Amino acid sequence: MGNIEPLVKNREISTKNEPHEVLVETIEGLNRGAKVAIFLQDNPDPDAIGSANGLCWLIKKVNSNVATTIFFGGEVSHPQNRTLVNLLNIQMKRVSKDADYEEYDLKIFVDVASAGKKNLQSVHIQPDIIIDHHEDNPEGDYILKDIRVIGATATIICDYIIKAGLVLNPDVEEDANVATSLLFAIENDTGNLVSENTRQLDADCFMYLLNRVDINILTNVRDYPIPRYFFELEEIANKNKNISGSVLVTGLEYLKAERRDSLPYIADKFLRMEGIETVVVFGIIDDHLVASLRTTNKSISLNAICHKIFGETYSGAKMGAGGARVPLGIIAPTNADPGVRQMVWEALKTKLTGEIFDKISGQ
Repeated sequence: MGNIEPLVKNREISTKNEPHEVLVETIEGLNRGAKVAIFLQDNPDPDAIGSANGLCWLIKKVNSNVATTIFFGGEVSHPQNRTLVNLLNIQMKRVSKDADYEEYDLKIFVDVASAGKKNLQSVHIQPDIIIDHHEDNPEGDYILKDIRVIGATATIICDYIIKAGLVLNPDVEEDANVATSLLFAIENDTGNLVSENTRQLDADCFMYLLNRVDINILTNVRDYPIPRYFFELEEIANKNKNISGSVLVTGLEYLKAERRDSLPYIADKFLRMEGIETVVVFGIIDDHLVASLRTTNKSISLNAICHKIFGETYSGAKMGAGGARVPLGIIAPTNADPGVRQMVWEALKTKLTGEIFDKISGQ
């Protein structure tokens, strides 16, 4: 746990039991001018973005003397996510790999639980607070660790807001924007409240937020423009796909970092193919192998599959959806000529495709 003494007026750690009480008491105890850092997964999705936006609003309402900054380490690459950030004017900063962030009095992980692996490889810091809904549950001493089996992290943030007695006023632009980001986060991570991971609290928070959103912004985010390159990458995915039973595996070859979110986009599309229950889409970005996994097969533990194929350090999954980011090390074809790059890709594709089919069939 980070050093709590200089950031609180009272040196006693919270004795409250409810997570929202611990959070509110901690924020209230921050001194004037204190700085809070909120860290998201390297490539934040709508749940991470909306949750951080809602948490910033909550912190401001509880203690207006505190400065809050949202950090992420990779790319906001999906065009829908960029639309969300731009329309709601959500301010986020890139992490610095050389920084220790000790100047921040409170460090909070939102929609991610561990640094230095899986979804957050860009920094290696110890958070004071973790708010998440993924399976990762790191050991350690924290002011608050609230990891729930629930549809969206945004639901947890909304729950905090309601239980803290705060009100999102739809007639106030800032409040409506926060409500919009939280509702879209819940909608996105629960598949419109019908996915297996959806809980009653997700539905309750969704209904609370529904009458508080900016419907015009929400509509524009839902109807985001799809870039041309998504369709071009679909052609590559179709060319490279292999099907064994109900499992489909394909590769997108070499991708620019800003096109990373084409992986889950294409995985979701292939999952709708008749007879397909499990999809793995992978590609090479810089010196990493990056993959997106989807399944509707209830007998498959996708988290276990991720760990078997890509290693526990570099992969993980929640219900029905997973991802991996694995460093290629000495075989990374950085600055290599086209011939070498193609050889590396073909070798990786062949080995990985076979291993994926083998591991999934062995479940």
